[in-house]
Amino acid sequence: MLAVTFETVRQLVASGIVNGSAYGLLGVAFALILGVTGRFHYAFGVLYTLSAYFAFTLFDRVGWPILISIVIGVLITVVMGVGIEAFIYRPLAARAGNNSLLAIFVASLGLGVAGGNLIQIFWGAQTHSLLGVTIKPIGILGANVINVDVYAVLAAVLLVGTLTALLRFTGLGRSIKATRSNPDMALLVGVDPARIYLVVFAIASLFAGIAAVFAALKYSVDPTMGFRPVVLAFVVAFLGGTSNSPVRVYLCGVVIGLIETISSIWLSVRWNQLVVFVILVIYLASFSFNRSLFARIRQVVARPA
Repeated sequence: MLAVTFETVRQLVASGIVNGSAYGLLGVAFALILGVTGRFHYAFGVLYTLSAYFAFTLFDRVGWPILISIVIGVLITVVMGVGIEAFIYRPLAARAGNNSLLAIFVASLGLGVAGGNLIQIFWGAQTHSLLGVTIKPIGILGANVINVDVYAVLAAVLLVGTLTALLRFTGLGRSIKATRSNPDMALLVGVDPARIYLVVFAIASLFAGIAAVFAALKYSVDPTMGFRPVVLAFVVAFLGGTSNSPVRVYLCGVVIGLIETISSIWLSVRWNQLVVFVILVIYLASFSFNRSLFARIRQVVARPA
């Protein structure tokens, strides 16, 4: 439990916004895939981890400049994300038929486990540091953050804003929304759902890769760094809604980040993550209760006098 002072609350709010911004960005990516394609992409966490490892390898082992290493590392992750959809999920869905949802989930889970093991085989189990950016403290409204935090929040806002504009104002965005609503109907009006699925995986993998690189710059690169983000991405996507605006999903992530950090005033830090899942359980319980209540009301209204 922390001593409650104005400075403490201000610092916790700043940390919550930084953490929540990362949660929101990952939640938007996960919601985009789940909402449009219906794939529960658990291998999302492995792609997140690989992006950081590729950037680290190109910078630390090959000796490329940090910016080029990051860009190439993220682009490799995007190609891998698209490849997973094109060469694993899509053929599996075609063969599985009505059981495609379960088949793809099992395949994605297998990819996540296998990918984590391969990372440890190639890079080892130890952590690595991505030291290509000088870390500098920055004071914002009396709260202390670092420059990487500021860059990460700005990048997340830019990416989410760009995706929102793309969905609202472009033909590609309308095609994505049409596919999300009804893939069969979208096909009838000239939209190719298979192509849209690839675009969606590319966008989501880009978001995951960028979020991973910022996490690596701030903390370190390790084989398990993708586990927590994929869980939080699912929670944020579920609470924010897979069919809602990316801005809403992103803000849901920010709110979760704020609740997580501010709860440390009353709870030990090791219990912070539990708060997120308590919120999810409360949401699920209230959602089920509301559906049951509305169903009973409809029955009463429809009952003959």
